[in-house]
Amino acid sequence: MLIDFEQKFREYLTEYEDQNDIEKDRLEQIAPELYLDWLASPKDWLAGKSPVNYYEDFEPGALIEELGKYILSEISLPGVLLNRIADDKEETYPFLVRLLTGYDGEKADAVKIAIIRLIEEMDLPHPYDYYLEAITESSEQSDLAEACAQELKNSGDAYTQNIIAAFESSENNYVADCLLDILSDIPYDPRTFALAMEKFLYSDTHQAFYASCLGKIGNEKALPFLEEALRSEDVAYYDYVAMKNALEALGGEIDIERDFTGDNDYESLKELRK
Repeated sequence: MLIDFEQKFREYLTEYEDQNDIEKDRLEQIAPELYLDWLASPKDWLAGKSPVNYYEDFEPGALIEELGKYILSEISLPGVLLNRIADDKEETYPFLVRLLTGYDGEKADAVKIAIIRLIEEMDLPHPYDYYLEAITESSEQSDLAEACAQELKNSGDAYTQNIIAAFESSENNYVADCLLDILSDIPYDPRTFALAMEKFLYSDTHQAFYASCLGKIGNEKALPFLEEALRSEDVAYYDYVAMKNALEALGGEIDIERDFTGDNDYESLKELRK
């Protein structure tokens, strides 16, 4: 049975407050010190072990199995469990990756996202191949795909070729845009600029997104194309703002005044400002 350590500590604080007739403000001040003492104290409900030592005899695989159970439950992840996993991270890491890449059961995305975050917190190598696979197999935006994308943005330039290859072979608009967003955030590669430029010039939708990519990529060669698009008579307000921001991020300036009266986004924003 899973133990709700957080609930147990709340119960302890309530008991401490009643026994010591202490003001709530003062209790809040000393709660961190009480928590450390509570962690180190043996508990009957742990068969005489203290919370901080409860997981000391768990094997690496059992620790990760326990982690999965907590994620699937409504109970908060115990800090003592996370600390134990981190203390033996070299041994627990293979089991983390195995759960991440192999689990397809209940709340699979939640389990995988929690593991991705834990890998980041423990400063362990990210399985970028799996992250890229998870994105390319997505048909639409999801929390898991976004979590994978966020970590791929931190992959540096060593993984650029793999991401470009996935972009070029993608037939799904969400996947392609997600990969382009990643490429726009990693170290500059001229191929990324060419891909973003092509999307900006020849796509009928998502102009604001492609403009923001160009702004992040940082190649000033995009300036005349952004300025030309900004001067278009039929540019929408939302796209105009994104393109103007991209142009200014690249060091450009635009000096024309535009009237967006009647544009739905513009009128909605105007109402909010009243």
